[in-house]
Amino acid sequence: MHTHKSRVPKTLACELLIASCVDDGGIYKYELYSDGELVQGKKFPMPSPMFMQIEGDKLWATLRAPFADSKNSAVAAYDKESGKRITEYISTLGEVACHLAVDGEDAYCANYVTGNIFATPDIVRTHEGHGPNPERQERAHVHCAFFSPDKKYVLCCDLGIDKIFVYDRRLNKISETSVPAGEGPRHLCFSKDGRYVYCLTEMGASICTYAYDDGKLSFISQTDVKPQGFNGQGKGSAIVLSADGKRLYAVERGSETVALFDVDGEKLTLVCHCNVHGREPRDFMLVADESFAICCNQFSDDIAVFKVGENGVLSYINNFPLPTPICVIKNT
Repeated sequence: MHTHKSRVPKTLACELLIASCVDDGGIYKYELYSDGELVQGKKFPMPSPMFMQIEGDKLWATLRAPFADSKNSAVAAYDKESGKRITEYISTLGEVACHLAVDGEDAYCANYVTGNIFATPDIVRTHEGHGPNPERQERAHVHCAFFSPDKKYVLCCDLGIDKIFVYDRRLNKISETSVPAGEGPRHLCFSKDGRYVYCLTEMGASICTYAYDDGKLSFISQTDVKPQGFNGQGKGSAIVLSADGKRLYAVERGSETVALFDVDGEKLTLVCHCNVHGREPRDFMLVADESFAICCNQFSDDIAVFKVGENGVLSYINNFPLPTPICVIKNT
């Protein structure tokens, strides 16, 4: 008598969008299944998309350099179902628009190379200065744009001059604060209650924690995200807070790890480091009710999928190929 193991049918866990930042790349739809399999679907062709966000029925994306006569980047909106472009290419009035925040029809773009932040339709603020690192901080380099929880303000990190700026919605400066010299602030996120900001630095590969109050930031502490014993150059990339606000993930490209911290307000307690199973992890996201995690490994041309345990620890499942994956979001 032969017996057969009953197979539990896999179910769809969630849908994702992942950007492939190459000339003939675009944004790909993916289906993630309950066994961790990632299945590639429709491609929305775009020239070197760098960042994206869904707002209503629109998919907004920044494009590295789509103009024939200019090095400027562009931002454009697409139909999120068909991928058809529904706006013109809007110049970001700067080069290498690597990050984006959208609310309604207002789009804010961080232009890395030219060190300015852009707001549609044509507002731009250019930062001046430099930092102590002559290779990375020879001038301003704006790296992100994030809304405050009430969406009253736009915060941006300037890696080149070691500052975090807070602007109003028309890019009038409200405040600025510094990170320790040479750290290079890259990305940030707010605590669940909005009282704290956790800023991940790139060259320092640390988390700088700030108290936040109506557009003002006050430095509290600095926490290393590199694994103990790692002596190479740190290179922070992405920082993600869990929905309940109790766990913080910080991606470090130098050691190719994700650092997991328990969070209690301003206090961060290291839990462990997890290998990203790829090279140059650029973006990271918790998906499918935070039961899975996705890591975009830019230089190894693949996407790593992890199961998230009850304690938040990542368990590696598999890699899936994609040229220069640079950004992942939920397809909501």
